[in-house]
Parts: sequence; structure tokens; C-alpha cells
Amino acid sequence: MAEADPQIDVGSTTSTKPRRFGRLALMASVPLVLAAGATAYYIANDHYVSTDNAYVQQDKVSISAEVGGRIIDVAVHENDVVNEGDLLFRIDPEPYRIAIEQADAAIAAAQVRVSALETEFQTTGIDIDSAREDVAFYEKEYQRQSTLMQAGFTTRARLQAAEHALSNARSRVASAQAGATKARAALATGSAAPGVNPAIKAGQAQRDQAMLNLSRTEVRAPVSGIVSQADRLQPGQMMVQGLPGVTIVASSKSW
Repeated sequence: MAEADPQIDVGSTTSTKPRRFGRLALMASVPLVLAAGATAYYIANDHYVSTDNAYVQQDKVSISAEVGGRIIDVAVHENDVVNEGDLLFRIDPEPYRIAIEQADAAIAAAQVRVSALETEFQTTGIDIDSAREDVAFYEKEYQRQSTLMQAGFTTRARLQAAEHALSNARSRVASAQAGATKARAALATGSAAPGVNPAIKAGQAQRDQAMLNLSRTEVRAPVSGIVSQADRLQPGQMMVQGLPGVTIVASSKSW
């Protein structure tokens, strides 16, 4: 009895090969996909640094008053958000208003003094003219008495009196000229402030300083940020010039 030939399932063999190739391709592509993803992530994030121990830093600006005085008003509280230029606190302005009035009084006194000097200078000019007229008169009188003395028609006492009067007239001219020089010097102005009397200039500088100090009684925020340590500001407290009174955490710059 003859044996039957074994039958080969061709369809089964051909279908197994594509599945095997698919698994191999899938296995090979997974590492490639992972590598490509890692490369893309690295390229996209190569300028970032990551850490689990980071802190955000901000500038802290200590605010102090440029003038001293008693605090009369506090406009902020702890953790308030302020903008640049907002009022923080106010110092009693009355002493600085009084300083302005004192400067105004000094300017007025200097102006009165200048007016008096101008009048005095004008008066010395009149005195000089008058004294010169006296000198001319007594020179003629002295010459007349000298002529009479030589002719024997006057006395030596009259000649000496005319000589003395002439000497006094010349002294008055010299005195009036010295007074005019003194008055002119008092009215003179320096090269630093031509045309302005030094006393008036000093009073104006005093007033400018008083005005500046008055403007500084209102302390305002130099930067925008969050108010910190505001509990140090209390109405009635004396603020010392240059001593920090409050802090602002600047919000415009963080790192």
C-alpha cells in the first residue's frame, strides 16, 4: 500500500513571513521614534534650565526722607501695591513754610538796603559838587586876602581864616569822594551773579532751598512695587533725615 505524500500548506507559510517582518520593523522603529523625540525635545528646550530648588529674587528699595521732621500722614500699609510717584508719607511742612517766609524777609531787607545805598550814592554826588563849589569860593577868598595882606589892607588873622576855610572845603571834597567810592563798592555785583546784589542773591538762594525742602516733605515711591516694613511709619513719629523709613519690593524686575 503506497504512502501518501505529505501536503505543504503554502498559504500558511506565506502569511507568516509578512507578520514576522512587521514585528521586526516595529521593533526597529520604536528606538528610532524615541531617539527622534528625545532629539526634538532637546532642541526645543536647550535654553531652559530646570531645578527643584529655585527662588525668585526682586530688588528691595529702602525709602528715606531727605528732610527731617514729624510724620503727620501715612498713606500706605503693609503689602500695599504702589506705583511710581504715589505718596508714601508726609512730614510736617510748617517749619519749611516758615523758612520760606524768613527767606522772603531777608530778600526784602536786602532790597531796602540796596535802595538806601543808591540814595546814599546819589547824595554823595551832591555833596561832592557842593564841596567843590566851596573850594572854588575859598580859593578866591584866600587869593583876595593874600593880595590885601601884601598891600597892607587886611590882617593876618583874616588871611589865616580864609586859608583854614579853604582847607576845610578841600577836606569835605575828599570825604564826599570817599563816601561815593564806599557806596559804589556796596552796590557792586560780582561776576558770578552780574547785576544782582549779593545780599539779594543770598536771600534768593535761601528761599530756593526752603522751597526745595518744603517739596521734600511729601515722600513718594521712586519705583512701583509692594510696600514692606510699613509698620515703622507712625503719625507723630520723628523722621530722621536719611534714615530708612519704609521698603518697596520692586515688581518691575525679577530673576
